[in-house]
Amino acid sequence: MKPTAILLPVVVQVALTVAVLVAMGPARAASMREKGQRLSDRDVTLGRNDWSDQAIKLANSYRNQFELPVLFYAVVAYALQTSAVDMVLVALAWVFAVSRIVHAAIHIGPNVVAWRGAAFLIGLVALIAMWTKLALHAI
Repeated sequence: MKPTAILLPVVVQVALTVAVLVAMGPARAASMREKGQRLSDRDVTLGRNDWSDQAIKLANSYRNQFELPVLFYAVVAYALQTSAVDMVLVALAWVFAVSRIVHAAIHIGPNVVAWRGAAFLIGLVALIAMWTKLALHAI
């Protein structure tokens, strides 16, 4: 296994982030059309717009892609730098990436907090395991 195998789950996470961002544009445009708003409206320009539920869910999901995933990107970078990448770390990276896809799908779909929380927890446990494995490698 090549150490760069860990980069594919990273690419998947980045693609998820971009996909949610791209979906947010049309959702916000639809929200503005429904409410008869324009880009020049004061509440829109100052970020106080009353978006539709779908636009809010997408914005929240997009913001989530810059919370826990930041620690994922960091652990992958450090693992590559320290030659700590192995099959276990790659498998954990895939668990994290897939959990984020499931989390985002729930977030922008039915938005059931218990389901979303379970997906989040799976990713969190995988991420903690990655950092623990990296720390043990460094000792």
